[in-house]
Amino acid sequence: MSDENPEKLFLQEKPTRALLFIGSMGKTYASVISKEIDSTFAHTTRILAKMEQCGLIRFTFEGRIKFVELTEYGREVEAALKEFRDLIEEEPLKDKKEESLDNGPEREEAAEKEGGKEPEQAEELDPLNAEIFEKIQKLRNKIESIHRDAIKQGDSKDTISRKLGPYSRDIKKLQNQIERAESPINETVISALEESEKLLEAYLRS
Repeated sequence: MSDENPEKLFLQEKPTRALLFIGSMGKTYASVISKEIDSTFAHTTRILAKMEQCGLIRFTFEGRIKFVELTEYGREVEAALKEFRDLIEEEPLKDKKEESLDNGPEREEAAEKEGGKEPEQAEELDPLNAEIFEKIQKLRNKIESIHRDAIKQGDSKDTISRKLGPYSRDIKKLQNQIERAESPINETVISALEESEKLLEAYLRS
């Protein structure tokens, strides 16, 4: 372990996103990480160098390809970061629920304006949105799984493109379904599809 301070490193957004992404991929490489965290390749390599100095990641070679993966210590830090992320995401929801309970009559009046639905119910996805969202999640998981296996096997860029290319059509089909939908599509669903499309494009360019 060097004199680098992991605490200082993870008070910054991009190193945190980089580590979580590496953990989700199992094994990946710098150019993919760079695209995922929206950073220059040079800045990404500096982040990775600091992570290596901290003992969070290690580099391995398979042929000419240089991979990066988490160390045991890195996985412990990843788990702690996920726990912290979940904690700060849950706390505002908890505060909102407590506030809504305090408001009493105002809460009931708001529910009546929404057709008698409770606020939590009003935010739930309707059947159409839930169906599209599930398709997007399954598609993204499939794309990530194929890419991860291809990297492990040391597939070439052309081979990876051939394996992942057809999924661009699936993205397009979902976009068309959203455009033709008779009822409004939830922003969460749209964002999930956009993120999946960006991920696929990043894999195809890498």
